[in-house]
Amino acid sequence: MNIIQKTTPNFRVGRSGYKPELIVLHIMAGSLLGTDNWFSNPISQVSSNYGVGFTGEIHQYVKDEDTAWAQGRVDNPTFRLYKPGINPNLYCLSIEHEGQDLSKGPEAQIKATVELIKSLASKWNIPIDRDHIIGHYQIGAYKPNCPAIDKTIIDRIVKEASGSVVVLDKAEIKEQIKRLLDLI
Repeated sequence: MNIIQKTTPNFRVGRSGYKPELIVLHIMAGSLLGTDNWFSNPISQVSSNYGVGFTGEIHQYVKDEDTAWAQGRVDNPTFRLYKPGINPNLYCLSIEHEGQDLSKGPEAQIKATVELIKSLASKWNIPIDRDHIIGHYQIGAYKPNCPAIDKTIIDRIVKEASGSVVVLDKAEIKEQIKRLLDLI
């Protein structure tokens, strides 16, 4: 897995004694190049640990050991491992995804995300389950479609990353082909 390093001034060195315990999936609501540019701008005051493009290209903006500014404000959190009074950026790794809706992402992007999650989970001893791999919407109710309108894409990614076999039926295969054609 090739990870391209990108720079951002928008992070805090270290994690204030915390370590990565969860992985949060996000959507860029734009392009990988646009996100690279936005994260490199100090005015944006936002960043992420990683970004995954449509082609499966992976960018790293903030080292795992440092705190990215990705989770936004906590608003009615629904994830089980929430630590009240602790900024989730301190104990979460963040992965942004090119596009508007990860459930419509191409297979190359999904496969790269699966591989990145497997690598990060191994490195940081993070269990690969829905308690530890969450959507941004579970942190901030104001982001109901981040990373996707169809939340089952997160379940699929978790299943694939955990090594579970994912079998697509004929309708799902047709839907994947339609999504790819829509991107052309």
